[in-house]
Amino acid sequence: MLNRYQISISLILGLILLTAVGCGTRTTLRGSIVGTVVDSQTGIGVAGASVTTSPSTTSVTTDINGNFSIPDVQPGVFTVTANAADYNGNSVTVTIDSGLTATVNIVLVSMGGSFARNILPIFSVNCALAGCHDDSTAAGGLRLNSYANVLKGSRYGAVIYPYDASTSKLVRRIKGIETPRMPKNRPALATSDQGLIANWINGGARNN
Repeated sequence: MLNRYQISISLILGLILLTAVGCGTRTTLRGSIVGTVVDSQTGIGVAGASVTTSPSTTSVTTDINGNFSIPDVQPGVFTVTANAADYNGNSVTVTIDSGLTATVNIVLVSMGGSFARNILPIFSVNCALAGCHDDSTAAGGLRLNSYANVLKGSRYGAVIYPYDASTSKLVRRIKGIETPRMPKNRPALATSDQGLIANWINGGARNN
């Protein structure tokens, strides 16, 4: 018959064995990374940005609002990188804990945007209209219906200064810093459109 001492030793050894088995079978839950890629000037989400990680996981693309989600990520430290057309890429570091979701915000600085894709459509809808800055009216001698005409400026001189949106007369009129505000007798441009024009000028006002 076992004495009390032997029973105690047996119980202790049993507990140690159970603990060891439990530790050996413990599973590590995977986490995820969610976030948004935004424009540094406007704060608006950048659609279609490519998002990758190092170490490598699933590569994804941002939705129309700049949001993305990377599921099934092994716990650890990752570098998350976003790249988009007409933007400088940017990276952030994030730590994924077991079973948890990490949220990141990646800010991209525009390289100026595309005149054809981003800038001319704004001018066409809001400025290059009859009675304003089209070919037939050209108020102040300014036409905003082509790259050449935008760079040519008005009869009073240049309206944009590449790499310097803050002193460009076009931007100052659009923002209402100088009067009359542009577009004249029409609603002010959306803040996002103002930001796109400023970004384009600060990026060198390229014909791209």
